Amino acid sequence: MTIGDRIQNLRKTKGMSQEELADAIGVSRQAVSKWESEQAAPDLEKVIIMSDLFEVTTDYLLKGIEPVRTDDHKTMADILDRKVLTEKNGKRAKTALKWFLIGFGVLLGIDFISMIIYFLINGFPH
Repeated sequence: MTIGDRIQNLRKTKGMSQEELADAIGVSRQAVSKWESEQAAPDLEKVIIMSDLFEVTTDYLLKGIEPVRTDDHKTMADILDRKVLTEKNGKRAKTALKWFLIGFGVLLGIDFISMIIYFLINGFPH
């Protein structure tokens, strides 16, 4: 099936005449006729407008590639659950980082105090 065939098929499926399609996308009826008979090709801007009008992808119009359909129907609850879980994971990561930095700071403080005590007891090196 060619791009002209797809345009014609989609137009007829929508119950539109060439004149109605031409008016909807801002071209002449003759332009639509030339596209459908493969005498000319629509420019990209018109392809985008037709994809919106016919509710298909530009890939389908240009190349005949059907969109992949999945049976993965997500509900709003699924989307919100995923968002909440992602936010919880983010909070957990921030909490873990905070405790790591606190622990590192405590160890650094202990090391510093130990060094001061060592130098007070043994004196500073010359």
